[in-house]
Formats: sequence, C-alpha cells, structure tokens
Amino acid sequence: MQEKKRRFYWVDVVKVIGIFLVFYAHILQRTYRSSTDAIFFQYKLIYAFHMPLFFFLSGFFFKKVKDSKLTEIGIVFQKRIFPVFLFGGISLLIWLPYMQLKFGAIDYSFLLSGVLSYLKGQPLLNGTVWFLVCLFTTEIWAVLLLSKIKTVFQGVLISSFFLYFGYILTAVPEIEAFFILPKNFWYLHESFLVFGFFSMGYSTFRWLRKIVAINPIWRIALILLFAWLTAWSVHLNSPSKDYVVVMKASMHGNLYFFISAFSGILTTVLIASLIPKFKWIEYLGKNTLILLGTNGFFMSFFNSHAISWLGHQESTFWVTFNALWLSVLTIGLSVPMIEVLNKWVPQLLGKPQIEGPILKAISPPQFLFLREKFDLLSEKLGNIKD
Repeated sequence: MQEKKRRFYWVDVVKVIGIFLVFYAHILQRTYRSSTDAIFFQYKLIYAFHMPLFFFLSGFFFKKVKDSKLTEIGIVFQKRIFPVFLFGGISLLIWLPYMQLKFGAIDYSFLLSGVLSYLKGQPLLNGTVWFLVCLFTTEIWAVLLLSKIKTVFQGVLISSFFLYFGYILTAVPEIEAFFILPKNFWYLHESFLVFGFFSMGYSTFRWLRKIVAINPIWRIALILLFAWLTAWSVHLNSPSKDYVVVMKASMHGNLYFFISAFSGILTTVLIASLIPKFKWIEYLGKNTLILLGTNGFFMSFFNSHAISWLGHQESTFWVTFNALWLSVLTIGLSVPMIEVLNKWVPQLLGKPQIEGPILKAISPPQFLFLREKFDLLSEKLGNIKD
C-alpha cells in the first residue's frame, strides 16, 4: 500500500524525535521516582504517545515477503528477536561487574531469573527492548492479516477493531482470564492493541505523505491544534492522581488514551516535516534500533547515578535542563556502539542477510517440515493464502 524503496527524510526525523523522547522520558522517570513532582506532566505527556508513535511508525516499513507465511514469521524473528538476545547478552556482561562494584557481590539468582525471563518474552536484562518483542508478536498478526487490506478504509476499519478489542482485553480481567497464557506472555495481549497502531500506520502512510506536503502555515496551525489536543486529553486520562500510561504493563487508562496517542503522533509527524536536512539526523534515524538497546544500558547502569549526583530534583528548570543534556550526552555516547555493532554483527541488528566479519549472512528459515501443516492451519483459520 506504500512505496518501499524510497527513503523519506521526515520519517527519519520522526524516528529521531521518538528515540530522543525515549532517552529523555526515561531520565524523567528516574527523577520522578526520586521524589519530585516538578516534571510529572512532562513525564505523563511523553508516555501518553511516544510508544504508540513507534508502533504506528513501524507500520510504514511492513512489506510482504514472497515466501510462505511461516518463513515470513521466521524472518521477522531474525530481525526483531536477534537484537533482543544481543542486547540482553551485552547487558548480562555489564551486570556482572556492576553488581560486584555496587553491592560487593553478584546476585546470580537475579541474573538467572533475568535470563530465564527471555523464554517468556520478557527481556528483563535490558528492559527497553520489550518494544522489539511486542513488535515481533504484532508483526505475526501483520503477516497473517495485512495482505487482506486493499484500501485505506479497510485498513482503518481493521485498525479500529484491534485498537478497541485490545483495549478491552487488557482492561477487563474477566476477558483476560479466558487466555490460557499468562498476561503478556511474549506481549500477546498487548499485541492486539499494538497491531491497531501498526496497521493504522501501514494503511494511512499515503495520506500522511500528502499531509506533510501541504503549505507550512497550515502545518504549523495543525501542530498547534494537535499539540493542544494532546495536552488536553492527557489531563483527562487520569484514573488516579499519579497515573501514567505504560504500554509495557498494558496500562492505558481511559478512552482519552486514543486521543492523546493519535494527536501526539500527528503533532510529531507535522513537526518532523518542518525540520531541515541534517546528516546527523539521517544517521541517527538509520540507527534507532541500536539506540533503543543502548538506552537500556543507560537506564540500568547510569541514569540513576547521574540524577543523584546532579541534584536539583525539586526545580522544574534544573530537572528539565539536566534531562535534556543527559539525553544528548547518552545518545552521543551511543555512537561508538553504533559503529562497532554495525561493523561486526549487522546480522544481529535486523539485517540477517548481510555478510559480516564475524558472522556470515543468515538465510531465511524455511521450516519445510512445518510449512505444510502451518499453511493448512492458516487456511482453515482465516482462508489465508500465500
């Protein structure tokens, strides 16, 4: 439904804004835990839309592979879960000396439980890459269903169904109880709602391309409108005093969640369309996956120490200022990791088909022994054909 070969600069800008918000919001989160209300609204505002933004954005890049659906899912596993294991392994190597230095001993039971959590699709050793696990499960839905979408209207209709069903599923324990699997095993429950954002991005990409090309004056007017709508709806999505949307925990609040999510997405897209070209934005835009993983390192091993050392936790100005420059600093410190990982293990970073100095290109899995049964099951369940 959208062009795949051309790279759109404004999409890179959206990705960079989104990943910056991840770094910035995680610093605010640590600061808020340390007792201050000074930045609560910023924290609440960003969490209201920054993860829906990434799932919506991911829909732009979906394309059907000309192979069996089981092989498609295998390719998605390579692209999404290999990075999860990579960043988990690096985190494990950091946890060992970190615990020894901080606590004087290594808690092997903690590390073992962290490793075993990956069997449940819960990457506890590097928490930020939960997004990739949820995206993997979501893209299974995409492989099975998106080929059926022929028009924007169909896409919006299917997206709306999954958004509402996913919202109800994660909000009503009685419905959730019908699932045999525990809540968010491989983020299955959350993937229903996430697929709504994903397929909405996939379906409306052509529309967005037209919107970002309108007169800049109109775009600025729309930015002001959607920014106001985001802030207004965030205030109303408050089931409790300190409530914050956390998609990782399937905490969405009330139905105002959808207004703040989509208005925040549109605000970000429109802002991105006004940003002039910079090579460093293109560079970061191409490497947001690695930045997601490195943010997990800083969350676990750096942010809390930096925040404690800096102080000024009751001042909105200082908290904001410190969060901004710490975000820039940690993104900058991630660049060497970007260079090293891209050079040595690109196959583990969503590019399994690339030859590298350590690993050879990884072929798409064929699953010949399972393909016939899987395709038969797919046809029975949804009359889905390759």
